[in-house]
Amino acid sequence: MGFPPPGRIREAAALLARAGRTEGAGDVAALGDLLTATAAVSPATVRAHVQAAATRFEQASRAPGARTLDGTARTRFKAATRALEHAPRTARGGGAPAVLNLLLALVEAIEAATAWHRAQHHRAQTTAAAQAAVLLREAADLTTTPARTTTPRTSPRTVRVTPAPERGPVPLPPVTGVPPRSPTGPHPGPGRSR
Repeated sequence: MGFPPPGRIREAAALLARAGRTEGAGDVAALGDLLTATAAVSPATVRAHVQAAATRFEQASRAPGARTLDGTARTRFKAATRALEHAPRTARGGGAPAVLNLLLALVEAIEAATAWHRAQHHRAQTTAAAQAAVLLREAADLTTTPARTTTPRTSPRTVRVTPAPERGPVPLPPVTGVPPRSPTGPHPGPGRSR
């Protein structure tokens, strides 16, 4: 068992987008739990972004009013959370494609939560959810950027070679494609005529 299937998270997101007031509140809370669990198991390259997204979404997961605990989206988000929490650390991988798919599915779920909050006129929660989505998109972008293994040079290195004194100066190789200079006088410069 590794990362939860992104398709199930996307299905839950679609259900959340159509949820009523009390069902949606429970769904959003369960999505917050899933984000927290994802942050705990994310690869080091994206962990800070996912943790920041989970922290930011925490405000969105506290929707005002009553909530139901038996929504279909909530059930799917909770199942995904359990899958992450109970998977052995070695099975959580799958490489960058698996992480990217999970992050993109979570972005869709957070966008559904943002739309739900907007429909309920929860301004602070709408803003918090939208900010969490931005952070997760940045994390997704990091998974598609290849890691650098070497430090890039900012300027080329110049090596100066001094000829050995006993041999004299090293003759320069002939330059092809350039007419030779006349040894008798100066060449006319730009704008001068002979």
